[in-house]
Amino acid sequence: MSMTKPDVVVLCWGSPTRADRNAQKIAAFMGANVTCVALDPATVRDDALDRTLVPRSTSLIVQAETIAAIGDAKQAGASAVRDWACDVAQHVCVFGFQPTDRHAAILRAWSSGALVGFQPLVQKDAPFHVTNSDGDACGPLSGLSLGTTDSTRDGCFVERAGEGRSASIIRADDSPFFVRADHRGAQLFFLASGELADLDEQLGGETRLLSWFSRVVPLMIFLRAALQDRVWHSDNPRACLIIDDPLLSSRYGFLDYTQLAASMRRQAFSACIAFIPWNYRRSKREVAALFSSTDQVLRLCVHGCDHTRGEFATTDVESLRAKAQLALERMQAHRELSDVPFDDVMVFPQGLFSTEAMSALKASGFLAAVNSALYPSGRSHTLALRELLDVAVTSFGDFPLFSRRYPRDLSEFALDLFLGKPVLAVEHHKYFRNGYAPIESFVEQLNGLDRRLEWTDLGTICSRASLTRTGDTGEVHVRFYTDRFRLTNTGASPQAYVLHQRQTSDRPLPAVSVNGHTPAREVVEGDLLVRLSLDAGQTAEVRVLSDRGGAVRSPRKETRIHDAGVRIRRHLSEFRDNHVDTSPTLSAIVALCR
Repeated sequence: MSMTKPDVVVLCWGSPTRADRNAQKIAAFMGANVTCVALDPATVRDDALDRTLVPRSTSLIVQAETIAAIGDAKQAGASAVRDWACDVAQHVCVFGFQPTDRHAAILRAWSSGALVGFQPLVQKDAPFHVTNSDGDACGPLSGLSLGTTDSTRDGCFVERAGEGRSASIIRADDSPFFVRADHRGAQLFFLASGELADLDEQLGGETRLLSWFSRVVPLMIFLRAALQDRVWHSDNPRACLIIDDPLLSSRYGFLDYTQLAASMRRQAFSACIAFIPWNYRRSKREVAALFSSTDQVLRLCVHGCDHTRGEFATTDVESLRAKAQLALERMQAHRELSDVPFDDVMVFPQGLFSTEAMSALKASGFLAAVNSALYPSGRSHTLALRELLDVAVTSFGDFPLFSRRYPRDLSEFALDLFLGKPVLAVEHHKYFRNGYAPIESFVEQLNGLDRRLEWTDLGTICSRASLTRTGDTGEVHVRFYTDRFRLTNTGASPQAYVLHQRQTSDRPLPAVSVNGHTPAREVVEGDLLVRLSLDAGQTAEVRVLSDRGGAVRSPRKETRIHDAGVRIRRHLSEFRDNHVDTSPTLSAIVALCR
């Protein structure tokens, strides 16, 4: 058991079950100091419940069957066990209910009669509804309907007849699923999920996080209600719209830059053009000037190199590094020619990439990658659920991969915000077929999820992406993801920080620079830790100086046949976007041919 007072105690009967261990993993993932306490008949007395059985904590997580076993061993009723639990912790979450009389008795006693039983869900694929009255804990999920129930796994509680609706934080369709009650100054939470997620479960293919909603999010809401800023959270949500492929010409397909800039001014959002480096000499000066004249943030990022099929999906390390370096050189040349700044963030063409490509980007000095797909292509690969829940995936050579998604399901973006991820929306020129009202409406909806949402460029978003939590002694822990990180003390007094960056690969301890100075650093349990202190208003420019393995001497020269193929591909793609897509007749002919 930890020598410090635990934030969370997972209480179990006998050996911890899989569900107990999963609860402990979720609490630890949130940054809580968590311990598991096992009770059995040999450790409990037959007299009154002993407060020393469990260390006093801010929160307690316990299965309903454990409560029943404690009551049996103590020869105490459910109410007596409830009173003991409320003396031990200010917040208690009970889960693992079954449709039995003993669990129904616990519900009646612990909810003061508001809940009288548990039953499996009959309705299949019904939505979950999150209350809008617990904004601090539920955050951007407040008031939304999202996800779907699984009748083989999820259940619901039965409310006492004639008493109206219970204080439900989440309802499954119209039935209470996650409920809060108060008793003697403590808050009691009841969760009807049949299981909790194992954050170490390996998942293949494209997994929708909303399918894990009932097994992860309610317990996270409980922990945020109990521990508040002592668990990982984001204080600075940021957003950007990414538009793939277009040239900087007066019009590209349905995209008109002048109208886009006007739309950005009306709704105050930012946009980033995923620019193909091959086009670096083809930008129109008057359109390039728009990027610096608009009042809103309009920038470029890097979209492949030649934008050929799967060009970053190869495993040829030399070829990948040459392409990555050439892409940056072309973007720098474009900046000199057009005076348009760019962010050294890669968006992979067709969403295809290899694990070797991530290492190549890191070695070439890229800041991050942003992609719709989080799994490498061309081979079987899995990711642990905890990696998908994190702000960025960093298991590919410690290079951060941020997720983006199409502006279709608002609840997916709400879950991203809840988890501390940046809001990165992606579209193509076709999205603007009917003008700019759809994106303006979606931006308005996104802003409604969190009024703090800041629309800015991809470089700022990635280099400042972080989670924070407050430690026991008042220091602020900050988890960051890129090798270039910017941190500002926005408080009114000096603040001590502990910076965390995950180190998943077996590599030497990297050098670190903070405002040009070398701080002490160490690796603890897979995290690079850097301690520093900032005065009020002071900014730290953090650099993690990794060994890049030497630069490529010069980008490999492609053959004339390759160059001709790229040119043909680019012009055919532009003909499709500018003429076929915008012509109903040509579009109908192409569709018929297909």
